[in-house]
Formats: sequence, structure tokens, C-alpha cells
Amino acid sequence: MELSSAFLPTELPWLEISIALLCVTAACSIFYLSHDVECPIHYEIPVPEQCKPGWTGKVLEEPSIKITGSSAIQCYNPATGQLLGQVNPATPDGIDRAISKATEAQKEWAKTSFGQRRKVLRTMLKYAEVEDAMKETPLTRCPSTGSYWTTRTQ
Repeated sequence: MELSSAFLPTELPWLEISIALLCVTAACSIFYLSHDVECPIHYEIPVPEQCKPGWTGKVLEEPSIKITGSSAIQCYNPATGQLLGQVNPATPDGIDRAISKATEAQKEWAKTSFGQRRKVLRTMLKYAEVEDAMKETPLTRCPSTGSYWTTRTQ
């Protein structure tokens, strides 16, 4: 079968369009594969002053979780009596507000894709695996129990 000159001009634009679409698809695929949209997000949580070496805090004369004239809870190192900080307890209204916020957050979370959720989980996993964070964890947890952590993981 002989190709007529009238046949070629009408088919040629489709061939060019097909090649262009193939190139665009290939470029997008290369970009997507080289840029992991689900990679974890880097963030840092600063180590509290109370957990840094050499920290000396106020020593309570009569350590207690109760503070006279306040509903706040006092946190202290039971081994040394050092004040670590204070927290305000949740109230029934505060709990209701937290539940309401969580309900709204769940509605937004339900709209996320599997990839977006995996990104959140990978970010959490990355933080849990970060060596520096793991070194500081015992320093953060021990003072409130009265334990001493004298050596860090090297």
C-alpha cells in the first residue's frame, strides 16, 4: 500500500503529540522517582534545661505534687527534691475541647492519602531512630523517677 501525500500531514501531528506526551511522562516519572514525596520531615525537639548536664534547679524544702493555692501539679526529682516544672491538670471542659479538636482532626486525617499518612509515620519513625534523640531519652525520663543516668550511649 502506497502512502499518499494527503495521508501523511494528517497523521504527522498525532505522531508528534504522542512523542511529546511520552517525553513529558518520562520526565515526570524520573522527577517523581528521584524526589520521594513520602520522605520523612526533619524536625528537632530541644532538650529541656532540666535534662542538660550541670543543671541545678530549685530544691524544694518539702517536695509535694501539690502547690498551696494553685491547681497546678508540681513535678520534682524525688531523689534530690529538685523542682522540674509544673503542669496544669486537665479540667472536664478542657477534656471536652480536646475531644472536639481530635474529632475535627480525624475528619482531616481521613481525607489524607495513604502516601501522606506513610510520610507522617516515617517522620515519627525517623525521630525514634535518631541517635541523638535516643541518647537524650534517658536523661529526660530519669529525673522525674528519682533515677540517675550517669553514662550516655556512645
